[in-house]
Amino acid sequence: MSFLDRSFELHFNERPFLNHFSYLFITKTTKERSRSQSNFSILCRGNIIPKEVRDKETVSLFLESVDQFERILNDSAFIRLERLTTDEIVGTPQQAGLIEKYFSLSQQDTTTLKDIQMSASEMRIGDDILCVHTLSDVDDLPGSVQTDTRYEKYSTDRSDCRLSFAAPVGLMLSCDHIYNQFLFIDDSAEILQRFEKTARNMHSLSKYSRANQLNKQWIDAYLDEAHSFGLTAIRCHCNVMAWSDSREKLKVIKNDTGSALALMGCKPRYNTIDAPALYWAGIPGGEGDFPSEESFFTFVEQGVCFFTEETNYADSLSPFGIKMADRTNGKPLHLDISDEPMRRGITTNRNKLVIGPSGSGKSFFMNHLVRQYWEQNTHIILIDIGNSYKGLCDLIHQRTNGEDGIYYTYSEKHPIAFNPFFTEDKVFDLEKGYGSHYPCRGSSTLNGG
Repeated sequence: MSFLDRSFELHFNERPFLNHFSYLFITKTTKERSRSQSNFSILCRGNIIPKEVRDKETVSLFLESVDQFERILNDSAFIRLERLTTDEIVGTPQQAGLIEKYFSLSQQDTTTLKDIQMSASEMRIGDDILCVHTLSDVDDLPGSVQTDTRYEKYSTDRSDCRLSFAAPVGLMLSCDHIYNQFLFIDDSAEILQRFEKTARNMHSLSKYSRANQLNKQWIDAYLDEAHSFGLTAIRCHCNVMAWSDSREKLKVIKNDTGSALALMGCKPRYNTIDAPALYWAGIPGGEGDFPSEESFFTFVEQGVCFFTEETNYADSLSPFGIKMADRTNGKPLHLDISDEPMRRGITTNRNKLVIGPSGSGKSFFMNHLVRQYWEQNTHIILIDIGNSYKGLCDLIHQRTNGEDGIYYTYSEKHPIAFNPFFTEDKVFDLEKGYGSHYPCRGSSTLNGG
């Protein structure tokens, strides 16, 4: 290991970073259980799975719908789903399952469950104290939502860095947390009929209260939007669960979570009373018993805007590549920007173009790239203007005892000259024209400057 490689490893050794895992749960329930409130959770039921759902025909139709949903998303090439096995969900005697990890608030392979303490003031799981922020009311939401938003830190006057609308509560929230989003797809026609009835009642009571008239106007606007564009009415709920074993750290985490929701234009609402019910409803497979009073009505298009679309950068599978770092968390990465894009059909050549203003780090990056390419036995020819790579060549020249890292330079007083007829074997084949040809080992030829 070279000095630079060893320094790289020591620089990132034991550095904490936020690792992201995303799970999508599709749960089948009944109308009665979907309307249940927090005073009658899954803990109070004798049967976790409703009897109506355990019918073989119902289960078969549901599984067919899930298979079709999975196929549509995988064929889109924008997202890839992997179905979890039974052992991955419930676990084995040797390996923890997803449910055990949820109860332990850890993604580590642990088979030891923690004590759960639920009260109106706080909720504890082992030594960790849980804090829950919810988005369960329309009044807490911004006036408008969108699929993506401009990230000012990495944006300029001429270019935008776009992130998802819910990115502040994703990887940008630098603490251990769980971001839950619930979408409840009920009978849309029945929901609209219920709103029609509510609007008529509000109109009848409008002369007794001005608020009833305003509520009727909001309901009419919702119905007009649904009927005009053919939108599907759904119920939605979002919450952020964060935790810490220290009350001092919990105060900081609580403020950071509230600030992240404020960046989305939402009103942060700290929830303590319903925290146990929300935590229990977030168990994989238990979303069907979510308390209905904690959800609000919206449409599918607006509901999916609260999805987080970002995750951690993934290492390249190719053994050839360079070492980089995630600029958000500082996690080291292995990237192949030469061979793997060609194998995947992203590009048809290995050409690279580095663009940036003066002092932005173009030469620094190219030195970093060239050094790692050379350590992987790549033949490199550089045309250097400004002696940006002379230091790297001198380092390689000293390391190889003059066998590599040869640097040619010239000036007006000392011009450079090459003999095109020089060959090592002293053989001049004029007919075939191979006298001045040298085979190049490797896959890349870089022009830096």
